[in-house]
Formats: sequence, structure tokens, C-alpha cells
Amino acid sequence: MNEIETLDFEIRALMQAGVRSIDPADDSLFNDLALRTFRYQWQHNLVYQRYCERRMLSPERVKHWTEIPAVPTTAFKHLPLTTFPPDEAQVVYRTSGTTQGSEQRGSHYIRDRSLYEASLRPNLAYHLFPDAKRMPIYVLFWQAHELPQSSLAHMLSDAIEQHGSPESRYVFSAEGLDSATLAAALDAAVANNQPICLMGVMYTFVYFLDWCAEHGKRWQLPKGSRLMDTGGSKGKVRDIARNDLYALYSEVLGIPSTMCVNEYGMTELGSQFYDSSLHSAYLREWQPRHKVVVPWVRTQVVDPTTFAPLPAGETGLLRHLDLANLYSVLALQTEDLGVVVADGFEVLGRASGAELRGCSLAVEDVLAARRNGNG
Repeated sequence: MNEIETLDFEIRALMQAGVRSIDPADDSLFNDLALRTFRYQWQHNLVYQRYCERRMLSPERVKHWTEIPAVPTTAFKHLPLTTFPPDEAQVVYRTSGTTQGSEQRGSHYIRDRSLYEASLRPNLAYHLFPDAKRMPIYVLFWQAHELPQSSLAHMLSDAIEQHGSPESRYVFSAEGLDSATLAAALDAAVANNQPICLMGVMYTFVYFLDWCAEHGKRWQLPKGSRLMDTGGSKGKVRDIARNDLYALYSEVLGIPSTMCVNEYGMTELGSQFYDSSLHSAYLREWQPRHKVVVPWVRTQVVDPTTFAPLPAGETGLLRHLDLANLYSVLALQTEDLGVVVADGFEVLGRASGAELRGCSLAVEDVLAARRNGNG
């Protein structure tokens, strides 16, 4: 194998070993893989190379993963960030539309979707299906063929393939959420004492909960039933606090908060983050809910202006380094506020415009690097 094939193989081996394959305090393996990934990306992504040079950083100067220059996620809206010709991408995942129009959607060019799946599968299984039981999965989101540029749609489709029983189905389409069909499925689950899994975006769950209130519907779903939601509700339906939503999941569906998992991810990342709640309940080990960082990812909280790392407990911008981004950009600077806790972090919301000044300057640097290189 050549150098990149070896690196790809070693990253996949780390993923295959599982979420708790190494001591979180042992940084040696991740540091080695991250530095080699940085060198590869610096050599094969000339825009990123020039971006690093503007910061006077190179593989020879970077000695630890914490020193690897991070690219703002918003840069993905302006140009492809890849180590390979963009037209060779196996799939292109795009962010959802914004008020600025579809041309402002961020694009992540995926060279090999099997690497994305190698990261996805052990992480999802550990946090949502630790009991390894197949069960009916009802998805409150688009099917993958209806939304082929959505990484979330692919993730949900893969979840059914890996963990769903034959009764699994989608209850969302171009016509919207089929609340009546979903309600009938919940009736059947109770009648047959069959645990189920519900998966979807937060706003579709809020829509369904409101429909249940209008129709006087509620259930006590069988023990072992679980739920995964992701995203927010702003701009779709009414806003609702996370704790209030958990209370409604328990009151209307009979799913306790410990069996409800929130997923945090982004199109620009090849890996996702899940709440610790369900796996902790499975092990009967109580701990505060937080997002778990897997061995092939590192997350920092940095100062919004200087980008200097902040100590645990202080609020700043989340920065992720993801080995699943082998063929794009390893280190990504987000616009999400968070705080480091235990073996993970908590997401506190989006930063304000004033807090994002540093990110804006970094995006200008990316664009300047492209112009200077005629890229």
C-alpha cells in the first residue's frame, strides 16, 4: 500500500475497534494519525496549504494535533475543499438552504462514502442500539433517494439497514409528515408489546406532538423503545426548550428522557456526536447528559476572537478534528458555542454576529489563499 492507502487503512481500523477502543486520555494514536493526515492534506489541497502558510504553519512546524490550522465551516460555501479533483467525488453532501439562497449552501465532496459509513456505524450502534436488537424504526424524514445530497438522509437509511426490522418505514414524504400512519404504528407497538425506535429531525417531532395534542393521542410505548432527534425547530414550527421536549416525549410517547438521544452533526464533518444518555442507562451508570467524542475525533473549545483553546468549563466556539475527513479538511472551526465536559462537550447554541468576527476573518483568508494561487 502507498502512504495514503496505509493512512486510510489505519483510520478505518481505529473506527472498527469501536467507541471505547482506547483510553480517552491516550492521545498518542490520534496525534500520529492527525499529523499524518495534516501532512497529506497540506500536500494535496493547495488552497489549504496557502491558508496554512498565511499562518506560518506547515507539517514541519506543527508538532501536535492542537496546532493544526482549522478552516471555518462557512468556507465550504465558497469553494470545494478536497485533496482530489471535485468531479471524482462519489457523492456531494450539501447543507440545507439558507435565507441567502441555494447558491450559499455548503458542499462536502466525499471521495469514498464507505469511510463515512465506517465512522457512522460503530458510533450510532454504541449510542442508540447498545443492546444490538433489531426493531421497527420509524423515520420522520425524507428517504435517501428523495434527498440524495443530504448526509442525514443517508445516515437514517443506513440505520434502518443496520438495525431495523422488516416493519421499519418512513412516515414523511413530499406531502409532509403522515401523523395518522405513525399513530397507527404506535398503537400496534403497544398492542404487540414491541419496542420501537423513532428517528428524525426535531421539528417533525414537535409537529407530531402538536398533532397528538389536537387529537388527544398518547401512548406508553413498550420498555426498550427509544428516540433520536437532531437539528432544531426554529423557522419550521414553534420553538421549544430541550428539557420541555424531553418532558413531552415522556408524557405523549411514554419514552423516558434517558432513552432519548440528540444527535449533533454537520454536513462538513464525516463523524457525528450523540448524547451519552441511552448508553449510560443501558449500563445503569448515571452521568450528566453530554455529547460523546469518539476516538477518531477531537473537540476543542476556543476563544471566538483569538481561537486560543479555552480550559474545560469555559464557553467558546467548538472546533472539531475528524479523521473521517481524510480527503477534505481535518480541522474545522464551527460557529457553535459549547463547553468541554468529561469525555465530550455540551452544545450551547449558535454564536452571535459579534462573536463570529474571528470566523469571518478566517473565511477571508481562505478566499485570499484561493485568489493568490489562481485556484
